[in-house]
Amino acid sequence: MSYINLPPALSMMFDEIDKRLRRLETAVRFTAPNVATDPTNPKKGDIWLNTTSNTLKAVDKNGIVKTITWS
Repeated sequence: MSYINLPPALSMMFDEIDKRLRRLETAVRFTAPNVATDPTNPKKGDIWLNTTSNTLKAVDKNGIVKTITWS
């Protein structure tokens, strides 16, 4: 059985990387709801995919609905 004797600082660094990777791998997945029409009273932070216009929309911190574009 092999044994690696790592310096304490390096060992702590690998432990931290391992913790971060585990958090990413076990994170809750978020999916934007698919809707045919935009909500009538969206709240700050809401996000949705309008399937009629095929656009992703979100409400910013000021309450303004923004269309999110990607290429």
